[in-house]
Order: sequence, then C-alpha cells, then structure tokens
Amino acid sequence: MAEREGLYDVVQNKDGELLFCIRARAGVPDHPHFFFDGVETGLLMRDAKRAILLEYLSPLAIESLQKEDKVLVAEILDNELEHEYYAPVSRVRKLPV
Repeated sequence: MAEREGLYDVVQNKDGELLFCIRARAGVPDHPHFFFDGVETGLLMRDAKRAILLEYLSPLAIESLQKEDKVLVAEILDNELEHEYYAPVSRVRKLPV
C-alpha cells in the first residue's frame, strides 16, 4: 500500500521542469518512477518497496504531466536537500492504490 504525502510542493523550475518537493525518506531512491492517472493523482515509486501517493495535483502539475516524460523530485529533511533525482513519467488509466 502506498503512503500518502500530506504536504508537498509542486513548482516549475527555471528550466521549465516540473519539480515535486516532498519530505525525505530513509535510504537512497532506486530506479524511481512516477505514475499519473491523468486526473489529479500521482504515485511515485521511490524504489521497489516504497510508493508515495500525491493526491489533489494542481492544474499546473496536471497540464505538465500530460506532456512531460520525466519529473524532478527533491526530498527535503530539516529544510535541507537530502535527495534530488529524475523520475520517468508513465500515464496510466488507474493507479494501483
């Protein structure tokens, strides 16, 4: 089962990339992948065992996810950048949550 990310930020960086800022998790991300249902929910598979559910995506995020092939993820711990990585985007009809 996916863990829900209660608070997160979504911005477009200076290069036009969609950036998700989430709280840091233990361990290093391994082959992360972002799944988008086309409506308002995303699922970040941080590694083979950890899934993070991002609900109520903003209109900016939805529009960008409909055309982008990757997103940038920044994991923040105590106001410091802990991990930063790209995750390819896959559009799916329904998320497995």
